[in-house]
Amino acid sequence: MSTLTRQGRLLTIIFLLLAFLLPATLAAYDFGLILNQTLGYGNSSGDADVDYEAAIVPRFSALLGDSGELHISASVKVAYENNGWNFVPELLRSEFLWNFGHSDLSLGRMMFADPMNIAALGLFDGARFSHHTAVGTFGAGLWFTGFLYKNRANISMTGDDAEALQAELDWNHFADTYFASRRLVAAMYWDHPSFAELMRLNVALVAQVDLNEGDRPYHYHSQYLIAKATLPIQGFIFELGGAVEVAQTVSGNGNDFNIGLAGDIALRWMPPAAFHNMLSLTGRFTSGQAESGPMSTFTPITALTYGDVLAAKLPGLSVIGLNYTARLHHTFSTSLNVSHFVRSDLGTFTAWPLDGEANDNFFLGTEIFARFIWSPVSDMSFNLGAGAFLPALGNVAPNANPRWRVKLALTLALY
Repeated sequence: MSTLTRQGRLLTIIFLLLAFLLPATLAAYDFGLILNQTLGYGNSSGDADVDYEAAIVPRFSALLGDSGELHISASVKVAYENNGWNFVPELLRSEFLWNFGHSDLSLGRMMFADPMNIAALGLFDGARFSHHTAVGTFGAGLWFTGFLYKNRANISMTGDDAEALQAELDWNHFADTYFASRRLVAAMYWDHPSFAELMRLNVALVAQVDLNEGDRPYHYHSQYLIAKATLPIQGFIFELGGAVEVAQTVSGNGNDFNIGLAGDIALRWMPPAAFHNMLSLTGRFTSGQAESGPMSTFTPITALTYGDVLAAKLPGLSVIGLNYTARLHHTFSTSLNVSHFVRSDLGTFTAWPLDGEANDNFFLGTEIFARFIWSPVSDMSFNLGAGAFLPALGNVAPNANPRWRVKLALTLALY
């Protein structure tokens, strides 16, 4: 591991002081410490490799009078990947929450997710207001992403974003390599727990404005209308969601407007058994880049990855999955997930197994991944996962060698 600079040591000290000294200033509080370790081995990068990650996550919460709450958590992480060590301190949450009547207001670094978890999901810095009524919860929020750690925000909406995200953290150029893409995110949402006494309905309007500066070829602004309905039907749970993106690309030559589409469908069933279990059939579909017209690739703000082995980002992909999860004992559970990946167009997704080569086929292949979770006590958990991605079950690169990965994680909570 490279020698830490003065800036890195100072940032670590600040996080630790917040985590360990702040509890002494308040009377009603709760303090805990989570220790995470993850060891992975596989050939997901082409060659057999080992990666390791260890993180200390102090968390703190306190009551502020009769109607206020404070939540703070941080992380100090050491990781070995790509044949090198890196060190990352991070503030995870710093949320002040006030409840008054049927409303609440949050300020600070908080979690936000759209109804489909497809456009915006994760930590954001800003403010959120919610009002609870007989016809559901109405809310609005305004956030900024530029102070988040880039791999936490995981924003890669433009080529510059993707390049900055891939750049290794350099403590000598901390400001240029640590922080996420600078974007202003706004949302309005409505959540009804029992719409027409039939279903749960979630609707949100999310928008982001590109605030990045410098020598950039273009800026990318976008708005999303997202809705999801959850309907229980005689032992089954049916979920249906849809999203429409309207994007504006601003360059020196003018403005271009495009439309992207995404959809979710899921059917979940809990078979009768002596233990808790669930069988889920899911599909997530996104539009690709059309040869002509306004239809374009659906581009989320938060670029989530799909697949434990393939680890592909959503733009230009659709995923069909079958999952079975069973809790065989109060200390042991297991799951098996099978996912088939399909390209939404012929140009957006060009990573492995294509490796940048032109191809007129759409089916990438199938990933099979199993997990085993053992929690002998409430504050300790072992998570073992193993699986493989099989290009032979697709037609894009059927002769490509399979890739596999084994991952062991240990979580220990200290209270």
